[in-house]
Amino acid sequence: MQVGSDAARNVAQLVLLDSNFKSMPKIVEEGRRTINNIERSASLFLSKTIYASILSVIFVFAHMPYPFMPIQLSLMALVCIGIPSFILALEPNKERVRGKFIQNVVSKSIPTALTTVINIVIVAIVSWYVGIPNEIYSTICVILTVLTGFMLLAKISKPFNWLRAILFVSMIILFMICFIILKDWFCVVITKQYIELVLLLCVIAGINFIIFNDIIKKVLKNRVNKRSNICELEKEHGQNKN
Repeated sequence: MQVGSDAARNVAQLVLLDSNFKSMPKIVEEGRRTINNIERSASLFLSKTIYASILSVIFVFAHMPYPFMPIQLSLMALVCIGIPSFILALEPNKERVRGKFIQNVVSKSIPTALTTVINIVIVAIVSWYVGIPNEIYSTICVILTVLTGFMLLAKISKPFNWLRAILFVSMIILFMICFIILKDWFCVVITKQYIELVLLLCVIAGINFIIFNDIIKKVLKNRVNKRSNICELEKEHGQNKN
């Protein structure tokens, strides 16, 4: 309490400035909003960090040009990370904090990052084998990366409310506007010759995303089960000692 002694306030982890316990629910709600919203935003940023790092290493050793132009990276960051993370970080959120922060972030970001890496590698191999022009090659990589980013955005937005639904639909519309109307600015171009290839790769991207999600869930589940088993063994060992 604020009316308590100086010694008590100095050692306390939390001081109620109005000396009223009715403020506690608001404190809990603010903590939940902060943790849950940062968790969502961190998943978006971490996924890009992981796949960008892996792709940089791959294309350095493969002696191939990086698949994205700087302006294309700006487009992907805008619709998949920048605006969504800003909105999701500020929205009201009273959901109970579940699980561990790091595990929750990793379980969402790693499947997206691995899916993006696999997609780009497949496009690079097909482009090298078929002889796809560089501008078409970059555009296909942008489409697949944005598609995977939207999959992650849909995953972290569940359960959808009116704000998250509007955000998701708005990002899709914004990407379509940039892709169709501002295509020269963002250096994206696609011809009818490669539409079937793009659709096929989009299906592959969706399958990869589902597969990697299942793998990460199983790995984390097994890890949690091992930890719980270790804790039970330690408790039994302690009881036997007593």
